Amino acid sequence: MKKQLQRLLISGIILLLLSISNASFAQEPAAETLSKDELKLLKLEEKVKSIEAKILATEAKLDYADSLIQEGFEMANEASNELKVITKEEKIFVKEENANRKSLKKQLKKADKEESKSIESEIKEHDSMVKAEMKGFEKRYKEEEKKLQKAQSNDEKGKAKLKQYNPKLKEYEKALEEAKENLENFKSGS
Repeated sequence: MKKQLQRLLISGIILLLLSISNASFAQEPAAETLSKDELKLLKLEEKVKSIEAKILATEAKLDYADSLIQEGFEMANEASNELKVITKEEKIFVKEENANRKSLKKQLKKADKEESKSIESEIKEHDSMVKAEMKGFEKRYKEEEKKLQKAQSNDEKGKAKLKQYNPKLKEYEKALEEAKENLENFKSGS
């Protein structure tokens, strides 16, 4: 029982010491108190800084929108030019291969039975080669059409962002002008 009382007494003393030390550490030196004018000045300055930060963020978003539009424009030009090149290449290829096939057909008409089998197999090989090449052209067309769609998408996104952020920028600029005017009026009135 004595031991329990001693433990209780010791723990009570420890708690008392801890609470005293916490109370002494919790007391902070007297903070500087600002006058109403100083607080208002700080508030006006913070408002100007806040609006300037909003303007910078909005300008960054507008720059991004412009870059999307520019990227879309360049991508569309590149894809259009490539489509023209592919079309020219395809026309030349088709013209040459039609002439080759015609030549093989003429040979087939003049050939005897043994030569005709050889020429027919040549025609089949030629036709399968042409078919494979035409698939290659189709694949290239599809790739360029995807680029055109991506370009259009970028352009639309950029224009939507411009439409969204241009009014906000004007709004922020007007608010900044007012905030600066209020700050100057306050400074000149003080």
